[in-house]
Amino acid sequence: MTQTSPAAVRVPGSHRAGRSRAWLVFLLLGGLVAVAVPFAAGLSPVVDVLAWVLLPGAAAVAVVTGMRRRRTASRAWRLICAGLLITLVATIAGWGIGWTWLGSPLLLAAYQLSTLAAYGLSLIALVLLSLRATGSRGAALLDAGIITVGVAMPLWAFFIDPIIHRDPDIGPDLAFALALPVIDLFIVGLVVRMALDHGRAPWLRLLSASYVAMFFSDVVYLLNQASDQLYGAISTACWLAWSVLVGSAMLHPSVAFVRRRPSAAGGRVRGTMLLALALLSPLVSVLGQLLIHADLTPHPHNGIVVTALTVLLAVLLVLRLSTVARIAETQAADLSTALHQQEVLQRSLSHRACHDPLTGLGNRTLLGETLQGAIAEHTAHPDRPAPAL
Repeated sequence: MTQTSPAAVRVPGSHRAGRSRAWLVFLLLGGLVAVAVPFAAGLSPVVDVLAWVLLPGAAAVAVVTGMRRRRTASRAWRLICAGLLITLVATIAGWGIGWTWLGSPLLLAAYQLSTLAAYGLSLIALVLLSLRATGSRGAALLDAGIITVGVAMPLWAFFIDPIIHRDPDIGPDLAFALALPVIDLFIVGLVVRMALDHGRAPWLRLLSASYVAMFFSDVVYLLNQASDQLYGAISTACWLAWSVLVGSAMLHPSVAFVRRRPSAAGGRVRGTMLLALALLSPLVSVLGQLLIHADLTPHPHNGIVVTALTVLLAVLLVLRLSTVARIAETQAADLSTALHQQEVLQRSLSHRACHDPLTGLGNRTLLGETLQGAIAEHTAHPDRPAPAL
């Protein structure tokens, strides 16, 4: 991006942004480390802990560097950086030293609470970023809510409900594993909505991919916890990829460009996706529950949660439609006002062209137009008296 288009504004201090390749180097090196760590973890616990410390720390440094280079030190990116730093400290003190070395359940609990706090900061940061989207802020949050509920129903039907059905006594570790995907649902809804609204900006693609990787990692981690296993290679690689992609997103040059006009194609894709979620999500969830619980004893909560989520989805859709109608009415009123003002302006300009600005009397232009009209009328009707001056 070396030219400024009408749809974008370049942030001051973003010179040489188009020639920067630091994000690509960070993405490739960090991606290699994230893929290699699960295979090297069996060699030594120190290697495993070291990777979980280095990648979030490098991502926090990348976010700070990107904010200083692009001069985009917004509150949202500061919260994302704070979440990375909390994850870094919690991993070192709570998990690396407290659990892996000392075996302290108290420090492990502190690590889990700190991780939830970091997730909460990421959620708040994405809410702040979504409020900067074009169009109505309420519409953006409603779209994110529809996406969240639409994804939550299959997640409940195929993953969470079978785990609760099999193990009603949920311990702290399993509760922690269940809380992570729930927070991820809200995060995924926000990043998908922003990605559709910003015309597929490269930095937002990277940010969306990071939180999708985190969501996938937490779902796999939940399955591992439900089967009394430790975190696996897939969960580890995806979670480390989250920090790498976040750092790459902040280093990408497109962060220095802020879109002002929404993408029409993005609006069509968004509408199609919301409609598909509204139609398919309840159907898939109900069929999934019927198939999974066909040979099990039914529980009251099996259908209650899906029904409640379906009602919530319907309410969100109604609110979204009302928002669309209100926006359409506002735009129609603005268009009518603009047309009326244009008509008044045209009349004013026509009057000024044919009248003296000081006396308000007709000028030679008006006289000529009047004479031409009279002559044309006499030519069309020769039987009438000729015009005289």
